[in-house]
Amino acid sequence: MSITENKVVARVENASKSYKSGDGEITALYETNFEMRSGELVLIIGPSGSGKTTLLSLLGCVIYPSTGKVVVEDDNTTGMNEVQLAKVRLNSIGFVFQNFNLVAPMSALENVMFPLNLQKIPAGEAKRRAMQALEGVGLSDRANFKPRQLSGGQQQRVAIARALVTNPALLLCDEPTASLDSISLVTVMKELKKLSQQGKAVAVVTHDPRLKEYADRTIYVENGRVTNQLSTDLH
Repeated sequence: MSITENKVVARVENASKSYKSGDGEITALYETNFEMRSGELVLIIGPSGSGKTTLLSLLGCVIYPSTGKVVVEDDNTTGMNEVQLAKVRLNSIGFVFQNFNLVAPMSALENVMFPLNLQKIPAGEAKRRAMQALEGVGLSDRANFKPRQLSGGQQQRVAIARALVTNPALLLCDEPTASLDSISLVTVMKELKKLSQQGKAVAVVTHDPRLKEYADRTIYVENGRVTNQLSTDLH
């Protein structure tokens, strides 16, 4: 693996997350140290309520840590305001969700162009890059289709193209296969694996152990604690 592939893209350092609950406090994630590196697909496994989505949300700069810090591409995000965090999310992080989150009235192409519009990329360039992203996931022939005209697997691949169109270093996926049939699951996971092999840092939150075969590393989260971090034998 090259130096580029080994680069730390994001990390949490002694980061925890707690919430007020009445007179008490609930800890969603205890102090954790965790790194995401380019060129790897990391599986984050745990039951509902284990803290795995909290860990993903910290990495994605969606929530602030209660303690510790979150660093994305060498920028300490912990002291940033909401506008600064939004810029980090737009430029450095791609998100893929269980329910696709595509905008129904928009075509696949328009959905993929949306982040580029937020970046104020000129329309012609945005369209070119969006088409290139759709080609990357094998859906250039569906560019003008609305989400309702696409299968679940195709919608998820459009969502992946949208997440990638800004060329983020980090791709965060929250239960990306939970709404898919078994054939679409394999297609989407192969796509995510290919992206990691091309140098992206890819994190996949799941409770499905079938996805382990695609991971370079698997970590387990239970009761708010990262219990271990294991390399996956892919032989």
